[in-house]
Amino acid sequence: MNKIIVTLVCCTVVLSSHLLAGTSFPEHDINDPNLPKNTVMLQCKKSLMYAPRQLEMWCERAYEMGYWQALEVVGLHTGDGSRYIAEAQKHAENGDPDGVLALAFLYESGRFVTQDLHKSIALYNQYLNDNQDIEEEEMRVASTHEDLYLIYTELGDFEKAAEQKRFLDESNYIESKDAILKKQMQEAGISIDSYQ
Repeated sequence: MNKIIVTLVCCTVVLSSHLLAGTSFPEHDINDPNLPKNTVMLQCKKSLMYAPRQLEMWCERAYEMGYWQALEVVGLHTGDGSRYIAEAQKHAENGDPDGVLALAFLYESGRFVTQDLHKSIALYNQYLNDNQDIEEEEMRVASTHEDLYLIYTELGDFEKAAEQKRFLDESNYIESKDAILKKQMQEAGISIDSYQ
């Protein structure tokens, strides 16, 4: 009797996760020439959780369509981020802010590389030097100051941490970030009251 119950529970869990994956990972024909880049990118990202057997297929397609960040998902899946690192370095050398920020985060977190907070600081500062006055980069500039604040605090360099904190306070970044989060929660149908 106990074996039957365990089998039923096991099958129910497998069946439930399969049904959930169907709604979270919609069926698309990867060979459809009209498949939009955004759809391919989402399939790549979602496959890490919902369809790991299809991950490399979707992420390679996203990479071919110009979404080089798909290689990070491949690296997370395989444990080898060397292609992602090489691509981020290439983009950073060409002045692409996404490449610079990707490398800065990798060195900050130690993902795929040995953690090096000083290298991360240098890359974040390189990004700020190149993008501080670009209006389209306003939120990422503020986010970079927040990252630097946390790194300097971790390193015990409270003077530099205070400089970053002053920028955040003067830019109203925290309020802007909170407003964006509330909007995203509302769009997702999540009650804001339950989080206050």
